[in-house]
Amino acid sequence: MEISKLFGKLPKGRRKRMELYLLNDNDNSFDYVIQALTNLLPMCNILRAQQIATLVDGHGECCIYSGFAPEIYVLYAGFQKLGLKVQIREYKPKRK
Repeated sequence: MEISKLFGKLPKGRRKRMELYLLNDNDNSFDYVIQALTNLLPMCNILRAQQIATLVDGHGECCIYSGFAPEIYVLYAGFQKLGLKVQIREYKPKRK
């Protein structure tokens, strides 16, 4: 399925960087979340997935991916399909 059919027309011009956050839902087990993270996220191994799952359990949310519109929307749809709660936010650089 095309991204435009899922999320509407993508903005033209300068691409905005976005972040994908995994939210705590208290419904899925740690093992399920870890398996979903390792399957969907590029460059995510089991150790990193365990760290993310622990952060989400403790803080309620964790940024799991940063990128541009098409790839973020594809990952968002994948996590939604697996029943995990995710949220897309605009990237805000951390200031020193």
